[in-house]
Amino acid sequence: MDLVSRYLDLVDAEMRRDPDVREGQAHCIALFRGWPHLAERIVGTERDCFSVDRHLPAFLVWVEEALAAEQQADDGGRAGTGQG
Repeated sequence: MDLVSRYLDLVDAEMRRDPDVREGQAHCIALFRGWPHLAERIVGTERDCFSVDRHLPAFLVWVEEALAAEQQADDGGRAGTGQG
């Protein structure tokens, strides 16, 4: 499973767990659960959609790029070890 799919599964799980959570909050919580080192980079920026849902489009663009870079780094690390 690619990282973006895993991330979206976490978002869905969060929204099912707490139906009252706003969409932006669910996205931020999912990122913090799966990739806290990435989530720390968006806190307080124009991409932080935890408190402001209108930041969600910029957040999603950034998350997709960040997770793609993570995936590439993970795949590159395994390529050198014969895993993958």
